Amino acid sequence: MELRQLKYFIAVAEELHFGRAAERCHIAQPPLSQQIKRLEEELGVTLLERTSRKVSLTPEGTEFLRRCRDIRDRLEEAVNCVQDMAQGLEGQLRVGFIGPASLSKLPKAIRAFREQNPNIRLDFSAQSTTEQLPMLRGDRLDIAFVRLFGHDTRGLDTLLFLREPYVLAVPEGHAFTSRERIDITDLEDEPLIFNQRIAQPALYRSLIGSFHKAGFMPSIVQEVNTEQSTVALVATGLGCALVPASSAGDRRSGVVFRPLDGDLPQWEITALWKKKNESVLLRKFLDVVAQFREISDAVSA
Repeated sequence: MELRQLKYFIAVAEELHFGRAAERCHIAQPPLSQQIKRLEEELGVTLLERTSRKVSLTPEGTEFLRRCRDIRDRLEEAVNCVQDMAQGLEGQLRVGFIGPASLSKLPKAIRAFREQNPNIRLDFSAQSTTEQLPMLRGDRLDIAFVRLFGHDTRGLDTLLFLREPYVLAVPEGHAFTSRERIDITDLEDEPLIFNQRIAQPALYRSLIGSFHKAGFMPSIVQEVNTEQSTVALVATGLGCALVPASSAGDRRSGVVFRPLDGDLPQWEITALWKKKNESVLLRKFLDVVAQFREISDAVSA
């Protein structure tokens, strides 16, 4: 059975006249009649009753017409869908991100993209960098917003989305809140809340190295797995914490943020995607994301 046979049958069934159906399909009448006959022979069912005066549908023909129209409509929908996908007008994009990215301009970038592309479905997954990398390589994510520090990015393209310095999160009422800036040397013997070593071991070592260069080892009282948890614990008065500058946008009661001077690494969020991914939809998303990049050249001193 061929699609053209279904097209011919729909024309005859709707016109109930072989001549008019042939004109509609831009085919001579004899070949059209032969195609309908072959279709009935293949089905083993009579679809059309033919007399010298008229053509009419059998009950089976009526049902077959309904289903053929459905097939035709679905085919047209499929054609339109893939054509829209090829132009980046329709489709699905799977976006992974680390928790701190929600405090950056990424939500604004996503909103702008959704407003410009209302027919694009965005699926989100909040995961750690370590969890997102295999999802990206396993084609379970199209793009990932991660924090790279010594990770293997072979086979991946990158776009630096955010670079900013660390600031110090201080419990409300702490002596540091009366100062404009804090130096890393002021943190000696100060109880500190750190991100877990297991989550970002290379970064953890780099931060510890910053304190070592300042002449002391930090007094770590608690390790947590997210920046949001870090700020929440600072609010309890447990200790101070190094957090990205964008965390200052967290209006949580009980926490004050102060600029921090010292030989510290920059805090970065990077967008990653597979080099072989040539999706027009992904490129459109990256074009919007690029408009919301925040790259600060300021470094701690």
